[in-house]
Amino acid sequence: MNEHHEANRRHWDNAAAAWRDMRDRDGLWKRCAVDPKLAFEGEALEQIGRFYPELPGRHACVIGSGDNYAAFALAGLGARVTSVDISQRQLDVAADRARTLGLDLAFVRADATNLGALPQGSFDLVVSTNGFFVWIAEPAALFTAVHAVLKRDGVYVFYDIHPFQRPWADNRDALLMEKPYTDGGPYGFEDDEITYEYHWTLGTLLNAMSSAGLVLQHVGETGPKSSRFWQDGSYEPGSADELLDWRRNPCAGLPAWLTIAALKP
Repeated sequence: MNEHHEANRRHWDNAAAAWRDMRDRDGLWKRCAVDPKLAFEGEALEQIGRFYPELPGRHACVIGSGDNYAAFALAGLGARVTSVDISQRQLDVAADRARTLGLDLAFVRADATNLGALPQGSFDLVVSTNGFFVWIAEPAALFTAVHAVLKRDGVYVFYDIHPFQRPWADNRDALLMEKPYTDGGPYGFEDDEITYEYHWTLGTLLNAMSSAGLVLQHVGETGPKSSRFWQDGSYEPGSADELLDWRRNPCAGLPAWLTIAALKP
């Protein structure tokens, strides 16, 4: 395993209990299976529906599944879901919640850049969601792994923070650049332990995807549903609608979410 991924795995194992408690406060995990739009931002759910209007019987894999909202939503739509995350403790929390919800999912601990533990060429759909690519040290390895587990004509759909949001300081009055757009990192952060983040450009992601053999089907660049995007990491409704106005918050004039759909031919 990449040493930065291993450091991040330890972080998420140690943070799993606190993350569970935070997500219990907003409680959305209890509702995603019956209201799947709660689990997605950008145009991800629309793109999933474009390729698979009916999900019952389809095999779906959520990589970097984290809080598993997307996994629960896809299971609620009838897909046969495999949830993959680097943190076993995050998966344990998700498995307990799945039992509470009466959902039948498979849970596999694996690094998303090495999905050899999964049956190759077996999934109709692979999905990743917000906050995934920031933890990925090797986009080329990630897209190669996704290509390998997809069936022919299978689709990878992801949404994540748009790379155009990454260079700017947290400032509501003006766009103040705090790093070059092309500086992808790694960025080391130390609290109780060190973690590593990456800020990949749009070109880096799309070129790595293409090189892995996935064919671009859709690019979506959209704003957030709620001002919560500009407030904190909660999934609760926003309370500062003025932050959605680019004249009050210049970063709102840039796309917040990047949605990609890519096909394995």
